[in-house]
Amino acid sequence: MNERQLYNERELLTHLKVQDYAFQKIYDRYWEKLLGIALRKCNDLSMAEDCVQDVFMSLLHHKDPTKIENLEAYLAKAVKFAIIRAIYKHQRIQYVEEYPEGNYFDKLSVEDALEEKMLQEYIFDQVEQLPDRCRLIFKSSRQEHLSNEEIAEKMNISKRTVENQLSLAMKTLRKYLFRTILFFFF
Repeated sequence: MNERQLYNERELLTHLKVQDYAFQKIYDRYWEKLLGIALRKCNDLSMAEDCVQDVFMSLLHHKDPTKIENLEAYLAKAVKFAIIRAIYKHQRIQYVEEYPEGNYFDKLSVEDALEEKMLQEYIFDQVEQLPDRCRLIFKSSRQEHLSNEEIAEKMNISKRTVENQLSLAMKTLRKYLFRTILFFFF
């Protein structure tokens, strides 16, 4: 198959696993764009290059690349998520190195303490936005430290209902926190 026949994105994806040329063409076409996206997100050339490389490797090992509708959008989104994972991993490593005994709260700066307080207030506000039953169950679990069985008995509902409501609360809070994190970082 010659170069002209492999120009179309759909064809490149179709031949990705069987022809090195298809991968090379995709790599050449998108590497610079993806590196630019990664650099804007993290300002660290080494981390950006690693993330872009990881994205290309995951594309190469993708179960069925022909199901990707828009390759450029797919790769851009994958790079953004790779950067988020890399930043998170880097922060965890820094935390362990800086606070090996876990005495994090003893070493908070005033700015860090304010940011933590703001985050706690934000989470509290989001908990207050939950539906009544969901909020009561969540508070019983997290603030009163009651088990699911104790909450079910206290509220005269099934344990499964408690589990479902806690799952709904956590899913909702994660969604809002994720949006907040994206807003602050990107």
